[in-house]
Amino acid sequence: MYMERRDFLWFAGLGIAWSVLPSPCFAAKPLKPLKVRRAKVAAGAKCPFRILHVSDSHVARIDSRSPEGTYEFAKARSRNGRELGEYYLDEAVHLARVGKIKLVHTGDFMDFMSEANLEYAERRLCTDDFLACVGNHEYWLDANHRDTEAYKKPTVSRLRGSWAGIPASTHRIGGINFFVFDNSFETVTGEVVAAFERTLGEGLPVVMVCHVPLWAEACGMKAHVCGKPGLKENDSVSCEFVEMARKSPLVKAVLAGHVHCYREFAFSQTATELVAGALFNGDCTEIEFS
Repeated sequence: MYMERRDFLWFAGLGIAWSVLPSPCFAAKPLKPLKVRRAKVAAGAKCPFRILHVSDSHVARIDSRSPEGTYEFAKARSRNGRELGEYYLDEAVHLARVGKIKLVHTGDFMDFMSEANLEYAERRLCTDDFLACVGNHEYWLDANHRDTEAYKKPTVSRLRGSWAGIPASTHRIGGINFFVFDNSFETVTGEVVAAFERTLGEGLPVVMVCHVPLWAEACGMKAHVCGKPGLKENDSVSCEFVEMARKSPLVKAVLAGHVHCYREFAFSQTATELVAGALFNGDCTEIEFS
């Protein structure tokens, strides 16, 4: 019996697949298509190019290899429509490949760290058309997560290689340096600052790629930002890093996620910050760089 791909759903924690088959007495309500926003950034590219910006897919796979604590955490997380993250990720990958453009994922690809999630992510992220930074959920093992740098140690080595920017890396696209870095717990380290200074030293336009939005007066967020004075006690490193980025005329855009709703605002006199909506809600942004 024929079954369309969009009729397949994966439910985290339950470990089962559910399908809706055609029936004379039941009509399945089709899932909403991707909502594709469009934005333009004048960044001094060699020639115009496009990317597909997505964030927060929150893929939630679990199997018997995970400990009981992770399994119980996964069951608690299976709610509020996030089980559609994997479906919409497939749709976004397909859209990017048809358009022959790079897909940039700004964190929380996974909802939590599990062997099943990690294997799926590694298969997806190993392709040349995928660039992904790490988010806070990539580090979460169970309900006892702590948003500190020390908490990353058990899992950070597993993420290196598939996720870019741990703690920071630079990727040249169309004559623009995409600076990808880890600010998943709303802070950056001295390693990130040093890598950013080296990238600025190359003298090329810069697009910053991270999970948590960077603070600017226009962003309108009181929390869930990186580098806001007074938000994180004694976090002068992050505040100085964001101020450095705001003062540099080479920085043309900031791509982020984390807050699950679309935002677009002035980061500085020369840069726009584009915060992607949640991919598990079918939200994505096609950005043209000129």
